Amino acid sequence: MKPTPLHEVIRRIRPLAPIHKAAHLRGLIASEKKRSIRRIMLEEALKDVVNKQLKKEVRLS
Repeated sequence: MKPTPLHEVIRRIRPLAPIHKAAHLRGLIASEKKRSIRRIMLEEALKDVVNKQLKKEVRLS
């Protein structure tokens, strides 16, 4: 079975809350091989989600 394209994964998780996006991306990252390009791209997407959460927390405090 072919994995879902990354842009499709990002589109599907867009309506989720940031904490759920992060959890979903972490699960996908765990299922990928250690040195795959797809894993690196998922890690970058996770980094973006986490950074947005941190920026929001900093603005609120």
